[in-house]
Amino acid sequence: MKTSDMWTAAERPPSRFVSEAEFAAVTSAADFAWEHGLYFNTHLTINWALLGAPGAEDAQTELTAFLKCQREWFHSQGLPQAWVYSHECGRKHGLHSHFAIAVPGAVEGGPERNFRREFRQWAMGWPQRRLGRRAARSIRVRGPAVETPWLHWLLVHYLLKGYDRSAIVQSARSSPDGMPVLLGDLISAEWRDPGPVAMKSRVGVSRSLGPERRAAGAIPGFRSPRGPVIVDPFRNLRQPHATPTREPFRSRYEDGVRDVRGLYPAEYLDRIRNLPALDPLEDIDIEAFLAGLDV
Repeated sequence: MKTSDMWTAAERPPSRFVSEAEFAAVTSAADFAWEHGLYFNTHLTINWALLGAPGAEDAQTELTAFLKCQREWFHSQGLPQAWVYSHECGRKHGLHSHFAIAVPGAVEGGPERNFRREFRQWAMGWPQRRLGRRAARSIRVRGPAVETPWLHWLLVHYLLKGYDRSAIVQSARSSPDGMPVLLGDLISAEWRDPGPVAMKSRVGVSRSLGPERRAAGAIPGFRSPRGPVIVDPFRNLRQPHATPTREPFRSRYEDGVRDVRGLYPAEYLDRIRNLPALDPLEDIDIEAFLAGLDV
């Protein structure tokens, strides 16, 4: 039974929307990752009911276990850990989670490996390792084989599509055109009712992208802040190199920017203006879009 089937229309708990504070947390983390060239090119979804955890308490336990294993996988590969996620509870899919993750493809000048392909294999095999059995369709992983930076913000906005439509991020008094700026004005994805999400947190970010690391201005285990991903396959993983302290990082949103032309890079804005409208009736419409980018 899906979580959404447990209630009648009258009994259904209220939907849990992404608040402005949660939007700020995810957007700031994403801006920090973007600044370091860590692009969210990989979209991972987990359907908790299909994984045998339809209720929020069991799903929370499984989420904690999955995050621990995911951190260990990235550490074992010598890769920086950069991702954001959100939870939804749809009528069609029940309780599920979306991740936008920075996984590099083949590293130029390095071993002939494609970390993105290896991560997909690892993630798809997690149910078998966790449960001792297959759990068909419980985990899906999508993403292009080649680096596609502008997908970073497309995935972030998709994760935030269940936002609070009443939230005002800039009052009419302070707005350049005299009109209030709503939270939805800053998100390109079509609004979607996220349902009654009973998880501990509505959204989350990896520790490396959180407030403490942004205050330090650097991502642990990342050799080249403000630059592209660099992977050293020969370094001793038991003795990670020290990451020097940098200037504290403040996202554009934290600096008060409320105009999308200042919040997001032009290459993303140019792309989404030419994208066909996503069908709001489909729960995971972006999956088909990303599938078309697979090479």
